[in-house]
Order: sequence, then C-alpha cells, then structure tokens
Amino acid sequence: MQSEIREISPVLVEVTVQVPWDRVEKDLNETYRELGRTARVRGFRPGKVPKNVMKQVYGRQVAAQVTGTLVEQGLMQAVQEHELHIVAQPEMDEAPELKQGKPFTFKAKVEVRPKIDQVATDGLEAWQKPIDIPNEDVDAEIERLRNQHADIRVPEPMRGAEPGDLLTIDYTVTVDGELKEGLGAEGRQVQIDDEHLLPALKEGLLGMQPSESKVIDVEFEEDHPNSDLRGKTAQFSITPKSLHEKLLPELDDEFAKDCGDYETLLELRLEIRKGLEEAAKQRARAELKDQLIDSLIEHNDIPVPPSMIQQQQQMMMYEMAQLMQYAGQQAAPSADFFAGIENRAKRRVQAGILLGSLARQEGIEVTEADLDAKFQEIADRTGKHVAKVRADYQEAQREALESQLLEEKVMALLEERAKIREGERPPSAEESAEENEPAPEEGNEP
Repeated sequence: MQSEIREISPVLVEVTVQVPWDRVEKDLNETYRELGRTARVRGFRPGKVPKNVMKQVYGRQVAAQVTGTLVEQGLMQAVQEHELHIVAQPEMDEAPELKQGKPFTFKAKVEVRPKIDQVATDGLEAWQKPIDIPNEDVDAEIERLRNQHADIRVPEPMRGAEPGDLLTIDYTVTVDGELKEGLGAEGRQVQIDDEHLLPALKEGLLGMQPSESKVIDVEFEEDHPNSDLRGKTAQFSITPKSLHEKLLPELDDEFAKDCGDYETLLELRLEIRKGLEEAAKQRARAELKDQLIDSLIEHNDIPVPPSMIQQQQQMMMYEMAQLMQYAGQQAAPSADFFAGIENRAKRRVQAGILLGSLARQEGIEVTEADLDAKFQEIADRTGKHVAKVRADYQEAQREALESQLLEEKVMALLEERAKIREGERPPSAEESAEENEPAPEEGNEP
C-alpha cells in the first residue's frame, strides 16, 4: 500500500491510499475461499460451489467486505506512516469501488491535532489578590450558626409574621385568569427574610397570621425561564397554615460550646476565620490557574479541530445534567449556561492540547514516587490504610489521578515562569468593550 497526505488546514488533512491490484486480488481470492467453506448454494454441496457461481451469488458481499478491510488497513497504515494524531472518524466524499485489474484508490479527510513545535511560556502574567477576610464575613457565618441552633416555637400570643419567622403556607397561582396547577403547593415552608423569596411575596407575607388569606400580585421579568410566567403578572392566593418564630441563642461561650469543640466564643470566631481564609485561598488558586491558562492560550493561539469542540460541548452538557440531577433540579439548564458554551469548550480543548504539549516539551512526567506520595496524602486525610487507597485506584481511577498530578506539575511550571502581580486583574479589551457598550433603548431590539 502507498499513501500520501495533503494538508487542507492545520487540523484537517486529506489521505490518499493506493492498493496495488495483486494485493486486491489476493484478498478477494482469500475471501471467496473462506466463504466457500460454509456457503450454501442450491444444487451444490457445502465447500464444492464453483468460483464463478460464488461470484454470481456473493460478488457484491465479497467486494464490500474486501473494500471495508482495505480501507481500514490502508488508513491505519497511513496514520502510522505519517504519524497523524487523528481525533475523529475519517470521512469520505464518495464510496470507493473495486475495478478489475486496477489499483484500488480511495481518499479520506481526517481531523488531526495541530502540530505544536514549541509552546511559548515567555511573557505569561497573572494577578493575585491578597487574602483579606473582613469581620463582616465572620459575623455572617456566626449568624448562620445562630440560625442553625435557634429554638423554633409558636409565638405566644399569636401575632403577624415578622422578618425571620417561618410560615407554612398553601398557595395557588393564577395567570391571566387561568389556574396553573403545577405552580401551586400545599404545606410549603418559607422563611420571611429568605434571600431567594420573591420580594413581592416577602412584602405581602409580612403581618399575615395562620388561617388568613391574601392574594399577592407578583410581576415576572420578560426573560423568566418559565414561559407561563414570562412577562406576566401572577396572582398568588396564599393561606398560612402555621407560623413559628426563631429564638436565636445568645452570643457567648455557651453558644460556642454548642457549635463544636470550642471553649470560648473567641475560639469559634478564630476557627471560622481560618476556614474562610482556606476557602478564599482555594478560590484564589482556581482564579490564578484560570488566568495562567488564559495567558498561555493568548501566547499560543492554536487551531482546534471542530470535532473536539463538539465532543467537549457534549461533555460539558452531560456534566451540567449530572450536577442538576445531584441537586434535585428537574428543569433544563438556563440560557446563561448555553451562552458562549462553544467558546468555553474551545478554551478547554486548547488548554488540554497546550498543557499536554508543554509536558512533553519539558519532559514532565508522573513517577511512581509521585503516586505513592499522593496515596499517602489521601490515606492521611481519609484515615484509610495506604494499601487500601492504592487498591482503590485501579485503571480509570489511576489514570485520572495521574492526569491530575501531571496537570498540577505543569501548572506549577507555569506559575514559576509567569509574572504574578498583586491586586485586581485589569479587564481585557473584550470585557472593557462590553462594559462601555451602551444599553439598548427601551422598546428597541437589543
């Protein structure tokens, strides 16, 4: 077999394969011979069917089988010979045909990974904000703990609902005079000052007592995800069934003891601050990683095969579906998720190609010592024996862990070579343009 390639673009090549007739004839004869051992043709015993009869009965079947085999083998040989890193199934504009006594020739287009001679790491830069936890954040966490440890009771005597109270309500929803069965509920518990509660409902529920009824008008935005409510004013007919108040504990050392192994309120505050600082550091690390990858892509503008972007989009949608299922959400992802998903998928693919190429360029590898250290870290964190942890990480799990460790090593290299500045990252040219773009006038199309 002979093959040659023609580069259509950095990520698309045309492969031409030519198979000499003697090879084609040899495969045809072997296929007829193999088929003749079991073929059943009326008037002939198995294994005794003449070749000319075999061709009349099974000619098309044999030609299709040999064609498929030669195409598969020819492409495989071309890929190896020309060191092509294909990323999708080859595509043919027309089906190849076998012609008596002539070489078998076919062409196929294949998407390939772009060739990267050198990954540039000069000039990388990123910004990192200092970790600063304001006292207000600690206070907010303390307040959250107070709400968790609050005593819930029915007010004596009964009164109207106040901020912080818990109401159990029955309600129905009517839009344009039509009752929307799927939007109402019975026995739904709401907290008056819940930030997720619609402002109109929050205002309307204040002062209500059990067994009272009220109709509250709620206006919905034009882009509301529920088409039944989009741009509409809905009437919520609400009847509270019960009302409970929260009695928050005093902020003292006894409260700290109730929250865990703390002797004083000061110990609790210090531990909360420590946890908030650790969370802030993790967010800062993630933001720094994103900036380094953005800078790497900016300095290495590589083309990306369309099929890889499509595959990445499908993976992102699957991940979102899994996350929503885990969170118990049944609705489809919001429009915000789909906005720009192609660009986000392209960025992910570019990052993967560049990080992998940089690892090969710099000779970065994951050693057994690296894996052993990670297994020991996991064992120390989970309390498992290290041998059990090692046994848990087999095949796919081990490969995923190796990929994670390799990425960590490459990111450490980028961080070492990049210029890390302190402070807020300035907006990019695109972000500045979006901020300065005038808002559409009311009544006009955006």
